[in-house]
Amino acid sequence: MRIVAWLLVAAGLVVTGIGVAAALGQAGSGAQPWGNELSDNFVFIKALPFVLGFGVAVGLVMASTYGAKVRSDGAVRRWSPGTVFGHWVLTLGFVLALPTGMWQYLGGILDVNLPIPLYLFYRVHYIGAAIVLFTVAAFASYLWMTGDRSLLVPRGQWSRHLLGLAYELPQPVRGWYAKVFRIDLRQPRPPTGQFTFYEKVVEFPSWSIILVLITVTGIIKAARYVVPVPGFVLWLASTLHVAAMVLIVIKLLDHLRYTLPQWPLVASITTTWVNERYSRLRHPAWQQVAQGSSPGPREARGERSGSAAGVAGDGAP
Repeated sequence: MRIVAWLLVAAGLVVTGIGVAAALGQAGSGAQPWGNELSDNFVFIKALPFVLGFGVAVGLVMASTYGAKVRSDGAVRRWSPGTVFGHWVLTLGFVLALPTGMWQYLGGILDVNLPIPLYLFYRVHYIGAAIVLFTVAAFASYLWMTGDRSLLVPRGQWSRHLLGLAYELPQPVRGWYAKVFRIDLRQPRPPTGQFTFYEKVVEFPSWSIILVLITVTGIIKAARYVVPVPGFVLWLASTLHVAAMVLIVIKLLDHLRYTLPQWPLVASITTTWVNERYSRLRHPAWQQVAQGSSPGPREARGERSGSAAGVAGDGAP
């Protein structure tokens, strides 16, 4: 399976390279009186099917790294190597696309011009957007192949997860939250699994919604020169696209606020591992499952992956 996946990746890379080269050749041929911004938009939208297909192929390789593992020193794998790869590629996409996308709007609102041509902001934004869409496709393929559902609240367990979330909230917010959702705080705190209750109830669902929102609206905006898009639909897509960028900024700040104090979890998105002491103290239910699980990709549920760049699952940031 892994050899076939790598062959598909190699073929996808070649086809993607040919597709992007063809789009660049058409845009730079001089046959159309396009400016730089419009030319880059055409390159982006024409290369997009190849980028998405390449992402699906890469997702197959990512899926081959899926599976629960426990090291001899007791450390347990929280993320698969494929998830770590996807997470950092998605981060690169955000680094390129988010600031350039925000400046396209803020520059006009603030009436500020930088000594950099505007089309370069668009060009970098399109490159970042292509990376984000590639990662979303890769994670979709990864989740489809592995069947992983560990980032979702299991059916019939919402009450338990809402209770667990209450104990993870700051004290000033906990009472208000318990009142609104009718949480009985006299119940004992449920043990934490591989992912915290905040991650499963708040972090991953919100990232998934935002990634879907910015992906769909971005494609609609880019496709308006290729297929007819009604004016109201284009206006709505543009408005929601800006809103999604603002939400991503908010989510990034919240993500850093939540994860940085839990440094072993931050380290795990690079190394894939969490040491035994931390997992036993902070994730006792996961430690028990991981220690007793087999390393098979579907049978072992101790390692669950999670990008976005939902599109989220194991590997969502």
